[in-house]
Amino acid sequence: MKLLDRYILRQFLLNFVILLVVLMSLFVLVDLLFNLDEFMEAGRRRAEVDGGSTFSATLWLVLDYYGPQVCFVYVYLAGLIVSAAVGFTFTNLARGGELVTMISSGISLYRVAVPVLVAACAINALTILDQELVIPNLVDKLSRRPNELKTSKGRSFAVHYAPDSKGNLISAAEFDPVSQEMLSLSILERDTSGKATRRITATQARWEEGQGGWVLIDGNAVRRTEADANGGLPVDPRVEPTGFFATDISPQVVMARRAAIYPALLSMAELGRLMNNPAADGRAILRIMHSRFSLMILNVLILVIVLPLFLSREPVNPVKMAVSGAAISIGSWIAGVGMLQLLSTALNPVIAAWLPVVVFLPISAAVLQRMKT
Repeated sequence: MKLLDRYILRQFLLNFVILLVVLMSLFVLVDLLFNLDEFMEAGRRRAEVDGGSTFSATLWLVLDYYGPQVCFVYVYLAGLIVSAAVGFTFTNLARGGELVTMISSGISLYRVAVPVLVAACAINALTILDQELVIPNLVDKLSRRPNELKTSKGRSFAVHYAPDSKGNLISAAEFDPVSQEMLSLSILERDTSGKATRRITATQARWEEGQGGWVLIDGNAVRRTEADANGGLPVDPRVEPTGFFATDISPQVVMARRAAIYPALLSMAELGRLMNNPAADGRAILRIMHSRFSLMILNVLILVIVLPLFLSREPVNPVKMAVSGAAISIGSWIAGVGMLQLLSTALNPVIAAWLPVVVFLPISAAVLQRMKT
């Protein structure tokens, strides 16, 4: 049986690699066609600054942009690619008469499916390693847009009146997520009633994780007097030098508020720290943490549901089998992910994350039980 397992496993892994390369290449090609002008312009500007040819600069930008994108897309497409590879593997075995030979020799179809199921679980488990070890190191590249490649500071953006948990408002002319620095910082401190009590300005600010705040460069504070707050008298002219401002508006919170995809790029440890921040959306972060494991299990359950279509004792039309398998696997995946996204606001985030697994688990068990071996 070890020889048979290796043979089936080799066929499955070959089909998986081929499908992975084809689908990822198709994704890159389609997206590149829509953004080709942006890459060519960025390559031309990069060549003018660094020297060299425009072609080589453009090619490097394409690889540098889509390499991280492929790592991220793999997390969501791995389950569907595995199901497709399983379909191709057993369809080829059935077409060559090898599946009938296995059945005639007394081998159960359950036993035939074991090496593929083990490999499928391992491939889906790689998505967790991808999200924990690879993607968090590519956050700055994954948060880019094609039109931001034209300048070295394309990823910087302005921050407008970001409120922290105490009601203070933070603004900056420019925030760089890579260096975690703000330029032309302006902070409006407010009391519990919402009235402004102090205004802080700084030419530059750098986030200090250990202290939980921003280290200010050339920071100055102007305090409003009680008479000014109530009677409209001039602001207290005294300027107080200020070198630090404690707040829960960290660079991670700024990025999470700017891009909804940002929390999905962080590791579990980083998500745990972000969830403890009062300024972050704890419900959304909790759902992301649980959905990483629930989606991995959902991919395996979808594979179990479509498996009996390809493991059959009776002759089956390969085209009909492929169309049915694709429709069921894609439809189930869309239903599961849609269930998670649409119900995340109405239900407890943990329940919403695991609901697709709860729904598809009995379905997969019933389908597997009815399979004729």
